[in-house]
Amino acid sequence: MGLADSIARMDAACLRVFGREVTYLPEAGGQATVRAVFQPTREAEESAVGVYAVLFVRPADLPSVPQRGDEVEVDGRRYKVFDIEADTSGAAVLRLRQV
Repeated sequence: MGLADSIARMDAACLRVFGREVTYLPEAGGQATVRAVFQPTREAEESAVGVYAVLFVRPADLPSVPQRGDEVEVDGRRYKVFDIEADTSGAAVLRLRQV
């Protein structure tokens, strides 16, 4: 088993243990319930004041490739994707701003 496979297995275990169901709403339409790790954050965002969060997810679980402008609904609150960091193991961190 190579390094990428080991990381992918670790990502899957993190989603199983720490993940929760969230609704992903692509800007192009449609929606999907996916398992992701949601973390509200208090990071300062110099360019715009607001409530921020990060979402750890496998893009393969989403209905389409994540794009800026897509939305995520967690506990009745909506967040808009404003930044995407994908890695080679098949996972991504989406930076969110509350709508």
